[in-house]
Amino acid sequence: MKNWLVKLRAGRIILATVVVSVLLAETIVTALSLWMHDEIRSDYLIAGFITTVIVSFIVVVIIQSIVRALQRADEQLLERTLYLDSILQSTGDTMIIALDTTFRVKYLNAMAARVLGTSVDKAQGQRITELVNGVRREHFEQAMRAVNPGHGHSFQFNYELDESTHYFEATLSEIQHRGHLAGFLLVAHDATDSKMLEETLRNLSYQDGLTGIANRRRFDEKLEQEWRRTTREHQPISLIMIDIDFFKNYNDLYGHPAGDECLKKIAYVLMESVSRPGDIAARYGGEEFAVILPNTSPPGAQKLAEQIRAQVEALELPHANSITSPWVTISAGIATRIPTSDEDFTALLEGADRALYLAKQQGRNRVIVDSHCPPQQSRTEVRPA
Repeated sequence: MKNWLVKLRAGRIILATVVVSVLLAETIVTALSLWMHDEIRSDYLIAGFITTVIVSFIVVVIIQSIVRALQRADEQLLERTLYLDSILQSTGDTMIIALDTTFRVKYLNAMAARVLGTSVDKAQGQRITELVNGVRREHFEQAMRAVNPGHGHSFQFNYELDESTHYFEATLSEIQHRGHLAGFLLVAHDATDSKMLEETLRNLSYQDGLTGIANRRRFDEKLEQEWRRTTREHQPISLIMIDIDFFKNYNDLYGHPAGDECLKKIAYVLMESVSRPGDIAARYGGEEFAVILPNTSPPGAQKLAEQIRAQVEALELPHANSITSPWVTISAGIATRIPTSDEDFTALLEGADRALYLAKQQGRNRVIVDSHCPPQQSRTEVRPA
């Protein structure tokens, strides 16, 4: 019904145009006839009428064709715009923000509005840095400075969304039009799931498969990190090396499955005993364990090692093949160093190994402190009970 009315109105406009054109032409022809012949000649009127009608219809047809072409183009553009907007709005976990050459918002999709806590109307015309704050603003400002012609700049930022932290991987790139800068496009993908998976895999790569505590790889990295840190701070670092007494004999008598259970229980004692954030207990290899204790003096490390030794013995795991005790026991060696820039952590490892060897040599089921450990200083922490 609506289209019919539109066509009817268009027909009336065309008819009116033709009538007006004919009347105007006839008036002009009449004036010419009077000027040239001092009379109104019928042949002039007929020729003028016929010519005007033909020309008018030709012009109308041309105009209609142009209008229809423009309408089709407009409909196609509207259709494409609707499709594009639908695509941009349904990108799920991807933020899309279009910026002008001064980094002011021209467009943002639903995800971007949700993350930034704004709307298209409110955000339009604002600089992107006005919509973020804190560390995120620094990330965005750095990206704005770093974006290069022909190359986008990638960066990361996080946002609190739905009461949880979401991690975004973003790219800021130029929009070019006929060889000139027309603006910028910011695309940020929510990479929270992949980051969490990466973190899980990373943690698994640092975990001993049997006991669940840190593995040798994690131990090596942590020891190097803490050695560098305590070197800068001129603070002591202690290391406890632990070995299960006569563990080969235990395996020979009770079997490897029982040996694995024994390792798990001792690892649990270590995990429960090492409670400070900077400390770490690790399976060093086979039946050996190690504990890294940053900012800990020899007396503090010795107190913890003795506590671990007593708790392992208190488990009362039967060990009939031990000549030291009817239960499974451990020996521990302790070394402490205040690192200097001209040495590495091998000295700490060697000291703990040396003390562990002495503990075994002196009868096992005991804790020995390396004699090369420096005396306690006033700044050194003594581990509490």
